[in-house]
Amino acid sequence: MSLQSIIENELMPQVEKPSRYIGSELNSVHKDPNEVSIRLALSFPDLYDIGLGNLGLHILYAILNKLDYCWAERTYAPGVDMERLLRERKLPMFTLESKTPLGDMDGIGFTLQSELTYTNILNMLDLAGIPLRTEDRTDSDPLTFCGGPAVFNPEPLVYFMDFFVFGDGEDIVVEIAEAIQNHATRADRLKALSQIEGVYVPALFPFDVLNDGQILPSNTAPKIRKRIAKDLNAAEFPVEYIVPYTKQVHDRISLEVLRGCTQGCRFCQAGMTTRPVRERSIDKIETLLERTLDATGYEEVSLVSLSTCDYSQVRSMVQRVVNKTNPKNVSVSLPSLRLDSFAVELADMVAGVRRSGLTFAPEAASPRLRAVINKWIPDEELLNMSSEAYKRGWDHVKLYFMIGLPTERDDDVEAIADLTLRTLAVGKQYNSKAKVNTGVSTFVPKPFTPFQWAPQIDPTETSRRQEILFEKIGRHHGVRFGRHDAEETFLEGLVSRADRRAGDLILRAFELGARFDAWHEHRNISAWKQAIEELDFVVDFQLRERQLDERLPWDHIDILIPKSWFQEDWKRATELKHAEDCRHSKCHRCGVIDQERALCAHMLRNSIEGRKLERDFVREVNPYIQDAIAQGAPPARETDKDPVQRLIFRIAVTGSARFLSHLETMNAWIRTLRRAHLPVAYSKGFHPHPKVSFESARPVAEESLACYMDVILYEEMTPDHALAQLKQVSAEGLNVLSVKEVPLKAPSLMSSIAATEYIMYFPCERSELERKMDQLRDNGPHWITRTKANKRRRYPKKKKPFDLFEHLASFEFDRHEPYPAQEGFTAVKVRLERVGERGLRPSELFKALGLSVAHGHVLRTTTEFKNEEVFQSATAGQVHITL
Repeated sequence: MSLQSIIENELMPQVEKPSRYIGSELNSVHKDPNEVSIRLALSFPDLYDIGLGNLGLHILYAILNKLDYCWAERTYAPGVDMERLLRERKLPMFTLESKTPLGDMDGIGFTLQSELTYTNILNMLDLAGIPLRTEDRTDSDPLTFCGGPAVFNPEPLVYFMDFFVFGDGEDIVVEIAEAIQNHATRADRLKALSQIEGVYVPALFPFDVLNDGQILPSNTAPKIRKRIAKDLNAAEFPVEYIVPYTKQVHDRISLEVLRGCTQGCRFCQAGMTTRPVRERSIDKIETLLERTLDATGYEEVSLVSLSTCDYSQVRSMVQRVVNKTNPKNVSVSLPSLRLDSFAVELADMVAGVRRSGLTFAPEAASPRLRAVINKWIPDEELLNMSSEAYKRGWDHVKLYFMIGLPTERDDDVEAIADLTLRTLAVGKQYNSKAKVNTGVSTFVPKPFTPFQWAPQIDPTETSRRQEILFEKIGRHHGVRFGRHDAEETFLEGLVSRADRRAGDLILRAFELGARFDAWHEHRNISAWKQAIEELDFVVDFQLRERQLDERLPWDHIDILIPKSWFQEDWKRATELKHAEDCRHSKCHRCGVIDQERALCAHMLRNSIEGRKLERDFVREVNPYIQDAIAQGAPPARETDKDPVQRLIFRIAVTGSARFLSHLETMNAWIRTLRRAHLPVAYSKGFHPHPKVSFESARPVAEESLACYMDVILYEEMTPDHALAQLKQVSAEGLNVLSVKEVPLKAPSLMSSIAATEYIMYFPCERSELERKMDQLRDNGPHWITRTKANKRRRYPKKKKPFDLFEHLASFEFDRHEPYPAQEGFTAVKVRLERVGERGLRPSELFKALGLSVAHGHVLRTTTEFKNEEVFQSATAGQVHITL
């Protein structure tokens, strides 16, 4: 049996979210392995639910799969339940698309978003059977490499990674693929890779051992210069975005409008390492938006950057995006808002009626500390911004702060509570529902920032400062107080500025059981503490303040900003000197302009011209909003168009799509309807929803040829035309079979079900199954009791028991053609009838027979309705069935 068959038929039915491992999502790429010369795995070392939304991985996936000789597949950290099954069965970690063992790839590239994923990387390599240390690998093992925002101190991972990639990946990833294709041995490949600008191969780079024990890259070798994608308009954007089935943390299109930042926040690593600033033109943004929406059916787009408000023509850009998305019922989000009323205006432009909360990040609450971090804005402006938000109908404002910032005192911490309460008081003046959500994280000094020399407070001090805030606002009505776990930021700081000796610590913590260190429910702090004790790892040495003249583990990397400039800005911070954004004032000579003069001059010129155009901007009236904004209330939405037509589609859910939950299946079909451009009617109210419903909730892992989807349209179209459009854009395993128009006021599908027929595949021989069924019948009524979930009850409420045989109309062994059983299974045709509003679940029949539905298989072939002349659709047709 193949690995793919084992995963899909034996493992996926047993895990919590099998849709994480399907790999056949819309727009995923599948190639013939025999037609490519290299295969790469793009890996995100966290759960699929978080990783699939990573824009960088989408970009690299699109670029690599355009190469004829390369197939790039994806892999994510397995959930704890999948890991347990893989280890129990001694099965390897695999790629999603083809279920190929990870160890069979030519290269495995990890996207680093956080230091808290390091142990997940080791876990994935270990599950793949790849030696963890690079020195133990042979030519048969894949090359491992890392890139991403958290890669700028690579030293803690050098024992485990063959090479590292710094900067933008659009161009360099093709050069990496070519180097791997053109060379056969590990040694030759690494030598070729080391010649690529932006690539660091530790095994070929000299290092020094200092008197204090640190192991650092040599400061005499040439520096590794980061790569820059100079033209964002020409840079690849993944228009055919992979559309997930599993609910994502950020379930939307991320459309990058701006790369880089010149705000100069002294704690922000991304703002320094992504310089210089580059913009996409509005025309390009509009084109990419339209193409991506057509290819995906997404309901939301996020205009992403480090500071979207700093786009040179941001009002015009937002207006044009809204004009494109409003008619399609697509919402727009701006995740990076500036702290001023201008940002509230932009949020107001995109929000329409979906007004729940605005998010701002003051980071510090006292004027003195804001000057230290170079995020200067007076309290009065913050409060004016908040009052403007509440006036415009927003119910709550989210404020993010940091504790542990350099020079912070207790009065700075108390100022967070004070500003929170003042913001709430302002909000209550305009909106009785006003609330404030205050989130507090702990500062972690990062490489390539002016604060890279600063000390980090330990967990005990973190808890003390958090307690100060909790005492003042933690129980206050109208305030929601959230804080990061002190242990989480402690682990992050432990390795973020460490030299390569931290690799031994990471390895030992992994061996002791550390996984998912960013997840509170999975974090194993005792494993880390034991590893620290066993290795005599000096914690204070890692959290200490650095000297300005000491060597740092990342000094061999060139991000285009010299170390001397960071030293000077650190001094400016201690002197409370604020430096304005250089796009709106003088150049601060950070050094980027000296190395990329033409690019920076072009950026500044565009910025100036863009601001001139913004002065003439006139906001258009939103035709989807009827009334002006009343104080403390959202505007009224335009009356939705009346429903004029109702279509019932017979649909099939087969193959790997059977592992979708009912909610995931619904979302997938709604996005299919959007891609097909069917004029689906929406509900009225502040949060309109498409008028789409289904006849019943299909259990996970059940295949079906007889699901029904009820769709209400606001414009008439011929049923055959609607069917043809849906067929053109349906995802693999989600097939539309037939369609029928019914009266608008016909009964609901769910209330009209009379019976369902199945072919059930029981995991036992026929003789044993006959004996089990005879025994079940001989014992008389078989009572089934269900429970009703109720969040208010400590114990679920039990429903009235019912007899299984009320619903079991037939159980026939010889009527299962054309769907025969595989060896070891017995196929039975089963008819289940509905009594009132209740029906028997296939899993309950399996259980009554002493068998598990997870080890069997269920195929629904027919759904019968009481009003058959109204609902029954045409012949199902041919669909591939998984047996």
